[in-house]
Amino acid sequence: MLELLVIVMVVSVAILLAWWACYGGMAGPIDWVMHTSVHGDRGKQQVALTFDDGPDPARTPALLDALAELHVKATFFMVGASVDANPALVARIAAEGHEIGNHTYTHRYLPMARSKMVAKELALTDRAIERATGIVPTLARPPWGGRSPKTVRTFARLAKRMVLWDVNSFDWKGKPAADVAQRVLERARPGSIILMHEARDHGEVTVEAVRLLVPALRAQGFDLVTVSGVV
Repeated sequence: MLELLVIVMVVSVAILLAWWACYGGMAGPIDWVMHTSVHGDRGKQQVALTFDDGPDPARTPALLDALAELHVKATFFMVGASVDANPALVARIAAEGHEIGNHTYTHRYLPMARSKMVAKELALTDRAIERATGIVPTLARPPWGGRSPKTVRTFARLAKRMVLWDVNSFDWKGKPAADVAQRVLERARPGSIILMHEARDHGEVTVEAVRLLVPALRAQGFDLVTVSGVV
């Protein structure tokens, strides 16, 4: 019985360490050693809003309208398959001055994928974004923040700067917009990269949270810029 308990404890610790090393939102050894971008310059009163998983024809237009009204430029990490399905919407995002990043083609979990497959996911998305906008993105974010040393190396080989985050809004959990905004406000620091999502069920909460969050961040003295503006 004691031996079984020890085995369970060892396995649990191993799983925890693997999660710590490979999951976004908590800087782990991979990020320290391989210099992934978890946040930007802590010496500047700037933060970056980032939106994952789009574009979404049902939700992205309302988000773009809100950002335009608030005079904010953000960074969108896009799924290639959705880009191919909605090229005009992607073109609008680029035309309105937002930054575009690569979020793989199928939104697959990358640490378990072979390097060749990771490269294919990135290349397909690059081509989709270039067809829609004429731009080849230099920033990329792995789905769920999942990364391993070989994932980071593959991103670097393809000249992609891996961008993670240090503030997770958890806007996907279904809490009210005020709670989402408050969570971000409590955690934002100079140089923070803030994770939000444009394509999900009840995505209108994210739009409402952005409308609350932007003036509150400005009241705290932060300028809102794109990821390239903070890293």
